[in-house]
Amino acid sequence: MTIQFLCPGCEQVAYLQLRLLPEAWNCPKCGKTLTPIPQEKLSEGGALIRCAICAGERFYTQRDFNQRLGCLVAGVGAALSPFTYGISLLICLALDGGLYFLLKQATVCYRCGSIYRGVARNPEHGAFDLHTAEVELQESKYVRRGNS
Repeated sequence: MTIQFLCPGCEQVAYLQLRLLPEAWNCPKCGKTLTPIPQEKLSEGGALIRCAICAGERFYTQRDFNQRLGCLVAGVGAALSPFTYGISLLICLALDGGLYFLLKQATVCYRCGSIYRGVARNPEHGAFDLHTAEVELQESKYVRRGNS
């Protein structure tokens, strides 16, 4: 079980093992200290309830696949479709369907974008919802301004 997140100081990608969360994590690039929130229930096989990085409580699930690579495959299929009479689109569709069933789920925090891999699926976490993302964005702006 791992967490992939961006350092709050320098926005470099970092990884932490969920079972071995340190009391304090120091970014190797900028030196910023981050105190992860302990996840007791996860070590017992429980579902994710609170983000270890930002304490957010809203999550969504997605397939653990690079979105840019997926868009590239779809773009290549679309670009080749006039020359292949649409067969390239069918091949891309089959490839996408196969990957959908083969790849595992990842849980993503709406607030900080941390990606949790290898955690038990929480049935309350559905697919990405644009309204929930906007609510989270507006709440974080409100909190950053110092309003409570």
